[in-house]
Amino acid sequence: MNSSTLPNLLTALAIPQEFSRFNKLTDEHILAQLIRWKNGVSTSLTSLRDLLATRHGIQSLPVDEQADIAASVAVFDGPGEWVADDTSSLALSILDPLTEPDIPPLVLTRILTHHLKPAFAANPHPRLNLQTGRKLPRPADTQDAYEGQVWKTRIGTGNVLGWCLRNIEVSTYESVWHLILPPVMTYLDDFEASYKLRGVQLVSDLLSRVPPELLKRTGVDGLLFTSLSGTFNHLRDPFTPDLIRAAVPTTLHLIDLTSPPSLAPLSPTSGFPSKGRTIVKSGTSPANPATRYERLSTLLGSCLIGTVFLYAYADPEAILAATDMLPLVLTHIGIGAARWLKALIPQLTHALLPPVIPSLTGPLDVDLRLKVSSLCALCTCIETCAPRMYLWKCNIIDAIGRAWASAMDTENESHTQPVDETGPSGLALEYKALLQMTCIKLAEACPSIIQEEYQQLITFDSALFDGLVSRSSSATSDK
Repeated sequence: MNSSTLPNLLTALAIPQEFSRFNKLTDEHILAQLIRWKNGVSTSLTSLRDLLATRHGIQSLPVDEQADIAASVAVFDGPGEWVADDTSSLALSILDPLTEPDIPPLVLTRILTHHLKPAFAANPHPRLNLQTGRKLPRPADTQDAYEGQVWKTRIGTGNVLGWCLRNIEVSTYESVWHLILPPVMTYLDDFEASYKLRGVQLVSDLLSRVPPELLKRTGVDGLLFTSLSGTFNHLRDPFTPDLIRAAVPTTLHLIDLTSPPSLAPLSPTSGFPSKGRTIVKSGTSPANPATRYERLSTLLGSCLIGTVFLYAYADPEAILAATDMLPLVLTHIGIGAARWLKALIPQLTHALLPPVIPSLTGPLDVDLRLKVSSLCALCTCIETCAPRMYLWKCNIIDAIGRAWASAMDTENESHTQPVDETGPSGLALEYKALLQMTCIKLAEACPSIIQEEYQQLITFDSALFDGLVSRSSSATSDK
């Protein structure tokens, strides 16, 4: 390949340093320059693609040039202010031949060694052995891991790392483990929420292909779980809702990968297996069921209930994000969630109650979305902890009845307005349907409620509550 053409194209793809503070820029001239560069990237990528086509593709080049091209182009495969709408597809059209089916080990090693490792060398992770990728028994006595942070000046590094993680061959993980893990953990344990969010996304990419035994043998499964749990402490930050929505499914994926569910569930009153079940040491199969239950308990009890719900009560978006994630966690932990009903039921029912003093400036859309999310979580809670619902049925009925009465009042006040099924009105219809569904779920868990508490509601005001509970009787009788 022409020695001058390729370097010129790769230089044109180098991301300007100003993008590292793009959201804080106020200089219109600099902003205009960055936008012009961003819009011109597609032309450079197209030229590079055409040039590679004349040379029989990227795979015909030497390994070092393949790695240089991949590292320069992969920065556009992922999120970033420098990524235009059409650049991701162009970047993938160049990179795809290298990922059929996986990145060649020599190319991958060179990218990790020459393009990624130097950026993170100045900030070694204190809990990792950088030669082996194993967890250290105690933190290393190193300089401040947050000092300098050269890697933050290498814009697009996270996208290159993510591309490698998504396309690495499973059998190659062992040989490059010490090169992959340090940058992933550096992102995940950073003090800035935006980088921590990128770290969670990188962990998700890592878990999609990493052998579970490698995680357990090196002790990284526990290290990842501890770091992921720490993401829930980043409250009162604009990225908090996104962090919660990313961290919960990633943490559950980690738990499923390293501690798969056993055939027989654990008792909700104990974190240990019964006498008839064998505890197997970490690193072998099957996994220790107590470890799974302990980590699920930490995620639900400490991270969501004990952190987000307790300390982020003034942030409706953070509470909404945590509530959105509850059904996923409850489904994983099952009847074991019964030990947290004293926290879950009040949290979910309180969101349904109309405010004592209506707010004239509050975010009505967020409030309604939180009500819908709370009902979804409440339905899952009733299903997973059905044997314990007889203790909470009165609390739930009281909240559902008040919420239904308030919803009907709101509907009567705005009955002349046309219904927009995609807007707030459509969300209100979903809210009413979920109130009815919650009554059905509660009746399935506590059948006696139909002839007792529901009948009392109809006796009190049949015109108001018949629409709420009438479907419960027919739904349960059909089963």
